[in-house]
Amino acid sequence: MHSLKIGAVSYLNTKPLVVGLDEESSRCEVVFDLPSRLADRLERGEMAAALIPLVEAVTNDYVIVSDACIACRGPVWSVKLFSRVPGPAIKTLALDEGSRTSRILGQLLLFKRWGIRPNNVSLAIDQPWRNSQEDAVLVIGDRAMNVDDHGFEFSWDLGQEWFAQTDFPFVFAVWAAPSNSKALDYLDDILTESRDLGLSTLDE
Repeated sequence: MHSLKIGAVSYLNTKPLVVGLDEESSRCEVVFDLPSRLADRLERGEMAAALIPLVEAVTNDYVIVSDACIACRGPVWSVKLFSRVPGPAIKTLALDEGSRTSRILGQLLLFKRWGIRPNNVSLAIDQPWRNSQEDAVLVIGDRAMNVDDHGFEFSWDLGQEWFAQTDFPFVFAVWAAPSNSKALDYLDDILTESRDLGLSTLDE
């Protein structure tokens, strides 16, 4: 079997899903990148499967190849929206370039709560998000965790806000592969085994 190139998200919350892939080094090679960039690389055919934003998986000709995913039922901790003004007054919104599902989720929640559609700008992954000039800013990943929200009118954990508005869990990213991939038969086994090992050693 040729080595499979599998793309994984370069954030801490992915660790339980990929720790077992190290044991599969003879069968797969793990490449780490941002969720949005993984989606682009999967589309270009650079890898057999990748952990990509949910919105990319359902809007392209992909197959979700495992029930292992990044999801939450309540707070997610790593996807936050910070606003300098009261919610109904948000006119501009900076959106982290690292994700696509979170960008859509943030806009959806603002519309559902207050019926607003802010003008959006992209926030580069290397740009200090506190320096943005927009009314509100959405950030993801490690830079969204353990953040002091002092000086903001309010902040949202998007996982918690989704759960509060819908009473449903939310899936941010899934393992996906092109529908014509020759690896579909065994990707699920590899990814499920990796997830199970990660969960069994979660404290570690």
